[in-house]
Amino acid sequence: MAILNLLRQALLALLLALLPVAGAHAAADFIALCYHEVESDHSSGMTATAVRAGDLAAQLAWLQASGYHPISLQQVVDARNGGAPLPEKAVLLSFDDGKKDVYTRVFPLLKLFRFPAVVALVGHWLDVPEGGTVDYDGKSLPRNAFVSWQDVREMQRSGLVEIASHSYNLHRSVLANPQGNAQPSATSRLYADGAYEADEAYLARLHADLRRNRDLIERQTGVAPRAVVWPYGRSNGAAKQLAEELGMPIGLTLVDGRNTAATPLSSLKRYLIEDSPSLQSFAEALRQNWSPDPARSVRIVPAEWLSEEAGLSQTLDRLQRLSINIVFVDPRASADDAGPVYFPSSQRPPAADVLNRIAWQVKTRAGSPVFIDLPQAWLTNLQLLADLARHVTFDGVRMPLAPGDPAAKAALAAMTRWRWPLNVAYAPATVPQPDVWQTLPAGDFVVLPATTESRVQRPLATARKTLFEFDPASQPAADIAREMRRLDADGFRQFGLSAFPETGFDPVWSELSLRSQPLLK
Repeated sequence: MAILNLLRQALLALLLALLPVAGAHAAADFIALCYHEVESDHSSGMTATAVRAGDLAAQLAWLQASGYHPISLQQVVDARNGGAPLPEKAVLLSFDDGKKDVYTRVFPLLKLFRFPAVVALVGHWLDVPEGGTVDYDGKSLPRNAFVSWQDVREMQRSGLVEIASHSYNLHRSVLANPQGNAQPSATSRLYADGAYEADEAYLARLHADLRRNRDLIERQTGVAPRAVVWPYGRSNGAAKQLAEELGMPIGLTLVDGRNTAATPLSSLKRYLIEDSPSLQSFAEALRQNWSPDPARSVRIVPAEWLSEEAGLSQTLDRLQRLSINIVFVDPRASADDAGPVYFPSSQRPPAADVLNRIAWQVKTRAGSPVFIDLPQAWLTNLQLLADLARHVTFDGVRMPLAPGDPAAKAALAAMTRWRWPLNVAYAPATVPQPDVWQTLPAGDFVVLPATTESRVQRPLATARKTLFEFDPASQPAADIAREMRRLDADGFRQFGLSAFPETGFDPVWSELSLRSQPLLK
């Protein structure tokens, strides 16, 4: 009995010791929501990012009735600096682009509910004179479709609205490769006259743009912005450094997820509100914190295509039908790790400058995020990795290393200067120790071969951090499909193939596709 009492006392002491730590983390937690256009309830032909005014009003009312607390950026900063903790169920509201409706439809609702918000402005659009037209992402709109500076000053004086920079003229796409793909200006190297923008020119372009919008907002409102809302949510390490040097240390992205005390102020996460969700859909999503789909993957090798154009076209068609959310792409032009590559680099001869186009088309046409499958020999060549990040748009990398390996950290640092955010799929030779799974950042995971041995070693608690990969060259399709169903039933819902076979694998596709399992969470 005495031993039992001692155990109880020890457990109680441990729990009490942990309480301040848990409280400190929770006190800085919040989610951020990103809105764009707010249209009339009777509008037709709305864009994917628009929300109806009635739906927005219902969402704000639901937030208030459900105990959510909209917060200001200042409250976030204060909580980080040891000030008042954030309230429970804290939520940051943000409205991008500066359309007129943010003044005529959003601002009245903010005043009604006394909710603070961030409004992000693109200076180039507001510099268009009255009577002129604005090129709004390829669509011509009259200048009066956007706020006036008088509107901006009124919103700011209310004390509810903080004005952020949305860049001066980075909210557009630029030619980013020889094949003609237009990609986000803030993170893409301009391609012109057969050459790419050099580092110095790229950094100078970003610096001039960010400074110009900062100065414009300060001149018009009397207050320089301290936050930059990155166009399309796209940024990188170099851009964030420039923004901080210009007095804008706070950055808002479109990376999904909850913000915690560990989330850098320069990289705050936001959930993008799309397709004017019904109140029920909005409430369910908020309660679940936008639980992501399980990872489903295939691996493609462009070097095996008979022609780049035909191979890419066929691959895109198959990916569109399959509907998965990770495509591992081999960046090599041959099986030789020291051989030519598919992107410009001073470290390897370029076989063809096509990897950026392949990755961009897979992401935009098939809707599948791209992870570059890095060969082991590349991981110590940081210049090669930097060249890859300069010239190719991708979402993550696969490394044949264990989490925490110093080589992985160095490789990631070399790439994130030019390409951010990047998730990491670690593919170590052996199963990592149990404590490794607890330290993986959100979005990172470990790829393991789908063998009986590796499956039995993984507790269910690691399911969200593990992707089991089947080898279609060594196992029949029917067996793989059966094993995928078994993994799914056991709670391990993340799996994929180490290739993308063209024929004979129809039984696998129905198990692998997210389209056939839309309710998986």
